[in-house]
Amino acid sequence: MTADSITAGQRLAGELIRMRLADRSFAARLHQRFRTWEVDRDAFLAQVESVVLIALLATADELDASTSEAWCLAAAVVLRQQQNPQLFAALPTALPDSIKLRVEQLRMLSTGLTPRSGHRWLRLTDTACEFLEPVALIDEGR
Repeated sequence: MTADSITAGQRLAGELIRMRLADRSFAARLHQRFRTWEVDRDAFLAQVESVVLIALLATADELDASTSEAWCLAAAVVLRQQQNPQLFAALPTALPDSIKLRVEQLRMLSTGLTPRSGHRWLRLTDTACEFLEPVALIDEGR
C-alpha cells in the first residue's frame, strides 16, 4: 500500500460521511438511531468514519480500486463478512500514527470483550456499510 492509497482512503472516507449526511432522510434516520442508542452523534460518526477508512485500507491492494464504487463495494463486503481479525490483519503496518491510534482503538472494540463493546462494534460496522454501499451518490455529486 502506498501513501497515495492511504491519502485517497482518508479523502474518500470523509467524502462518504459528508455526502450521506447531506441526504436529509438518511441523516434523520441516523439521528433517530443516535437517540435510541443513546450515543453521542459526533463521537459515533468519528468512529464510523474510522471503520470506513479501515475497510477501505484493508481492500486497497486487493483490487483495481480505480473507481470509488468498486473500492467502496469491496470494503462493504469485508465489513459484512464480520471477519474482524482478517480485516485488521489486512492493514499495512506502516500507517500514519493518527490512523494507527484509531485502528488500535477499533481493534480493541471489535473483540467484544464486553456486551457493550460488542454491540457498539456491530452498530459501527452496520452503519459504516450503509455509508459504503450507496456509492452512486458520491459519483453523482461530483
